[in-house]
Amino acid sequence: MTRSRDTSFAESLVIWSIRRRYLREMRREAGLPRYGKLGAEAVARLSIDAVRHLREILLEERKELRDRGRNRAADSLTSAIRDLDSRTQILNDLLH
Repeated sequence: MTRSRDTSFAESLVIWSIRRRYLREMRREAGLPRYGKLGAEAVARLSIDAVRHLREILLEERKELRDRGRNRAADSLTSAIRDLDSRTQILNDLLH
C-alpha cells in the first residue's frame, strides 16, 4: 500500500485496524454485517482524507474478491463501501 501524504502514521494504523474489522464483518456468518457501526467509527476517528483512503482500500479489496470469483463477499463489501460513501458525503456537506 502506498500511503497518502495527507494520512498520518497514526491514522494509517487506524485505517488498517478498521479495514481488518470490515473484512472480519464480511466473513461473519451469524447475522448481517454491522457495516454501519464501522462506518460511523471511521468517520468519527479519521479525517475526511483518511476516510477516502479507507474507501480506496476497500475498493481494492472488492476488486481482488471479484478477481478470485468470490462475488458474494464482493457484493457484501459493496454494501460497506456504499455506507461509507454516504457517511462521507454527509460529513462533506456539513463541512462545506
